[in-house]
Amino acid sequence: MIRRLLPLLLLVLLAAPADAATPPVLGHLGSATRALIVTGPTASSTTGTATAWQKVNGTWHVARGSMPVHLGRNGFRSASSRHEGDGTTPAGKFHLRYAFGSAPNPGSRIGWKAVVPQSCWSGERADYNRWAHRACTSRDEDLYASRRTAYRYVVAVGFNDNPAVYGRGSAIFLHQSIGVATSGCVSFDEADINYLVRWITADTWLVMGPESYVSHL
Repeated sequence: MIRRLLPLLLLVLLAAPADAATPPVLGHLGSATRALIVTGPTASSTTGTATAWQKVNGTWHVARGSMPVHLGRNGFRSASSRHEGDGTTPAGKFHLRYAFGSAPNPGSRIGWKAVVPQSCWSGERADYNRWAHRACTSRDEDLYASRRTAYRYVVAVGFNDNPAVYGRGSAIFLHQSIGVATSGCVSFDEADINYLVRWITADTWLVMGPESYVSHL
């Protein structure tokens, strides 16, 4: 019986999808058990790939891979040197703050805010780079205006918010794609961002940058 089962077991092992090579950065995230890695081929790439990694019994495994993403229209720039309006996605390691959107909460583990009329992301000095509920100004991001697609499912990235430096950049999110490069966010297909909103936990790290940068973090 065992001899008859061995060929079948071998076929199963060969057909099983292997995890991608474990990125070295996963060894530098402390006690984290989840990480989302977003990369593009070069610093000027406007599209890339995201992989969700999860540690199980001390070993990192791919939880969801090969997720296509749109990046900033001007690619990546180091988080410490980017500025408001430069159209780049910040490169570095970030925490993820909370989820929000115009769709019903799909089951977020990090909290959920509903996008309603007068939901803004502030670009004003007084409350820069924070959620605000008021009449949106010309410097704010009007979240409700993009409720039909981009801001149905969103995760706020902990970029430039501890403390917020006025002018360095605001409103960096993971959100649903509208099929084009972003102003600095990372956008995903609907099924992928819906999954991520449900998968992300309080200890999840986001790592972003061109492949050569991420490989050396």
